[in-house]
Amino acid sequence: MRKTKIYSILAAFIFLQGICFADAGFTGMAGGSSGFAGRFEQDDVDFTIPFNAFAAVQLNFGSWGIFRANLGLASKNLAEGNLFKGQDATLQMNECSLTLVKSKDNIKNYFGLYLGTYEVVGKDEYLQRHFGIEPVASILTKSATTLAGGVPLYNNEGAGFSYTMHFADAPGTIGCNLYFNTLHDAVLKFNVDLRTAWVTNHFIIDFAGGIGTPIKHDSSAYVLIDTIYLHGGVSMLFGNAHTSSFFIQGGIQNISLTSGNDNIDFDAGKDIFILAEPRINGKKVQVRFTGFSIPEELIHDFLYIDDTLGVALSIYSDMISLKTSNLTLGAHIIGALEGENFMTLLEKDEFTPDNTKINTYVTPFIDLPVANGTLEIMAQIGVCNILNSIYFKGKAKIGYRRAF
Repeated sequence: MRKTKIYSILAAFIFLQGICFADAGFTGMAGGSSGFAGRFEQDDVDFTIPFNAFAAVQLNFGSWGIFRANLGLASKNLAEGNLFKGQDATLQMNECSLTLVKSKDNIKNYFGLYLGTYEVVGKDEYLQRHFGIEPVASILTKSATTLAGGVPLYNNEGAGFSYTMHFADAPGTIGCNLYFNTLHDAVLKFNVDLRTAWVTNHFIIDFAGGIGTPIKHDSSAYVLIDTIYLHGGVSMLFGNAHTSSFFIQGGIQNISLTSGNDNIDFDAGKDIFILAEPRINGKKVQVRFTGFSIPEELIHDFLYIDDTLGVALSIYSDMISLKTSNLTLGAHIIGALEGENFMTLLEKDEFTPDNTKINTYVTPFIDLPVANGTLEIMAQIGVCNILNSIYFKGKAKIGYRRAF
């Protein structure tokens, strides 16, 4: 599978080299961030120096084609090892895609081939690419290693084909994705997803869902299908970016239905995502109240969130004048339950200091326009396990991103 991905990426680049004579427009964005993160207890101090970076490029071939590539780099700790001799890091191709565009009557058709994570529901990419709207995802789910805001509501990483029909006379799209990826035990899985999104002045919805089935072989059948996995996600904004509104996201994945088994198997902590966020927009200040239950595997991608279940109050302003542009200044106040999700919360008979870890965080942040880009600075102080043995966490990051 890994060799197939490498060969496919090389083939895409070779194909693009062959058509470079076409009139192509080039755009992109790159950024990086670093800082420190520490845990401070009475007899122990532990800290890391993480580093994250991303680069994204887009080539527009007139009105008929678009090539995109998005690469992310993450190092958990620059303080370990020798920076000049090598450093442990994760390099990931978030997206490599080629999209062909064909217009007919009042419909624009998009045919795509891709590797990686492609316009996954929950992030802003799909809505911004097709409708050109402002981001709608929660600023609490900001990531340091991807281009768009938001969080994937289920995993659609793989290699596949996509089709999208965009209506000129209606504010919506419908489409489908056919793609292959792998399960945890390296079994190949084939997926079929349906996708639709609609954008109006006072309501936005982005929905995707489908099924996946492992491809197995036995002596009696070339392809044996005995299990189906369900997945899906939806993002909805009641209102718009310029008014008070209500934003909600929900996602499920790996909900398995097995032949001969009447039980529906899933892990709520790993397979269900919920985020709800009432938003109040004033003339100068914006306020967000957020509740979330997030799978643990997604936490490491976030700048502000360290725990799986919690609530947050975000207050910020993006209307502070700085010469010819505006800066953004604000803070997040987060209360969270470590290692919990909404299902474990409902199943608990009682809450005691021994079975409940409550963490609180205060996170001021500022985004400054610098040299045609954005300088992003944040700091976080956490008071953790406040019912039992208190310890402290600290985090600070500085990053920069720029379009080119």
